[in-house]
Amino acid sequence: MTASRQQKWYWVCQAIGWTCYLFIGLLMSYLFFKKQTGMYSVQFVGTGVFFATTHLQRHLQRKYGWLELPLGKMVLLVLAYNAVASVTCQFLVCLFMLSIGMFTLQEFSFGYLVMYSANGLVILSFWSTIYFAFQAIQRWKEKEVEAWKLQLSLKEAELQAIRSQLNPHFLFNSLNNIRSLVLVDQNKAREMITRLSAMMRYVIGYNRNNLVPVAEELAFLEHYVALEKIHFEDKLNFSSHVEDAAITAAIPPLGIQLLVENAIKHGIGTQTKGGQIRLSLNRQNGHLRVQVENTGTLAAASVSQGIGLQRLLERVAYSLDQPGTFALAQTSENRVTATLTLAWKEYENLHR
Repeated sequence: MTASRQQKWYWVCQAIGWTCYLFIGLLMSYLFFKKQTGMYSVQFVGTGVFFATTHLQRHLQRKYGWLELPLGKMVLLVLAYNAVASVTCQFLVCLFMLSIGMFTLQEFSFGYLVMYSANGLVILSFWSTIYFAFQAIQRWKEKEVEAWKLQLSLKEAELQAIRSQLNPHFLFNSLNNIRSLVLVDQNKAREMITRLSAMMRYVIGYNRNNLVPVAEELAFLEHYVALEKIHFEDKLNFSSHVEDAAITAAIPPLGIQLLVENAIKHGIGTQTKGGQIRLSLNRQNGHLRVQVENTGTLAAASVSQGIGLQRLLERVAYSLDQPGTFALAQTSENRVTATLTLAWKEYENLHR
């Protein structure tokens, strides 16, 4: 339910509910207080005060996030609010009754105030139960919808990843390069066929897992870079520096490869003489930092808003339960650095 529609239904329910309450109050006044015509106006005032009190409770709940509190603490807070609000409401009603001469100050009974306040507490608590139950159900439905949306997004990301890695352009380039190698270096050609096979197996099979250890991702990356080096030859100079601890960290599949692919496509691919790509992985302040530096300029390498990176960040947030960050910067005159930062989690600890 959209916010505007939820707002509309809130006011509709408020109007219907308190109109019914007013009708019951007027009926009771007619049946039991026929000689006290002032009771009709008292019912209108009492209903109006209750209406304002419940609306104030809704405002405070939304402003201070009562629904985010633990259940026990939230219940105590609501009960405390209702108790204070009920006493305040009854006190205001008594002042109104006193002002219209329904009783004198000497006739005022503290016992009646307590009794009517207890009755008001029941009414306000009934309202709060309905309101907070509805809000809880609504939030649960919204989370379910978000979960389904994210699942769909992940499936789309998986299909997009498969398409991006196994698209005809990539396959044709790889196969043509391997065909050329067959005539020159058959052993090298067999090695590249094995690498391409391993790469395809990884891409097709990885979607069974939300996370993989960095070691597996680096093994896949090695195959990918080897195949790209056939295409770019000496124009592609790739190096990496990986901390030993980073090998066991968990990462969404193809997370590192996507950064390297962008560096090749938007960096090295735009340079006449080619260039360098340097990959580094390390642990930093409880996070895994993946950094890819490549020769190029930011204008040519700017892909920070690409759908692939957006999907990657969605997969990071879903798989690691914490959002990741991505930054792209021109770190020197002819050097672009892409940095992916995600929560540090040991892969083995997630699968015990």
